[in-house]
Amino acid sequence: MLCCIGGVCVPYSAVVPLILLGIKWVLAKLHLYGLLPNFIAEMMNLKHLQQQPQKSQPSSCCNSENESSKRSKRKKTASGSNSEISSVVKRLESEEEFDDLLKKNAKVVVKFTATWCVPCENIHPFYQEKCKEYSEYDFITVDVDDFDDIAGKYSVAIMPTFIIVQGDTTVGTYRGSSQPELGTFFNEHL
Repeated sequence: MLCCIGGVCVPYSAVVPLILLGIKWVLAKLHLYGLLPNFIAEMMNLKHLQQQPQKSQPSSCCNSENESSKRSKRKKTASGSNSEISSVVKRLESEEEFDDLLKKNAKVVVKFTATWCVPCENIHPFYQEKCKEYSEYDFITVDVDDFDDIAGKYSVAIMPTFIIVQGDTTVGTYRGSSQPELGTFFNEHL
């Protein structure tokens, strides 16, 4: 038997799990904003989720170099101008920052993620390694909950989604969290 709501039909046996999944999502959001008691977070196994980082915290996460040594690294480009080498994954702080990165007309690697996405967290150390390996490119993470306009522009429906953008052109898109497939994706497009 099916339960049809609008154009979506769901077997009756799936209704309860879907409702429970929705409740867990709401509780995860409440926990992220500190609005959920700890005992409920522990009961729902939400303790691994952390509150969103404050804007004043450094967004670098790939290595332990201090900011001044990172800024001092330079790379000579084909045109003869200097551009900063990126060896850290940056967390996007504003849409203006994203627009500025695209204006540089260099390839930018973007990971669309969410704080509640476990596969996104699991693939992040590998993403950090690739950031170091391809240090001539900017690697950023975009939280789809914070920047839904950017996520919508690139039709992000699955997380994690990785895109490589150059200017206004999408060079490539990979959806998923398989390390070998993501490595192949980077080898082909960077």
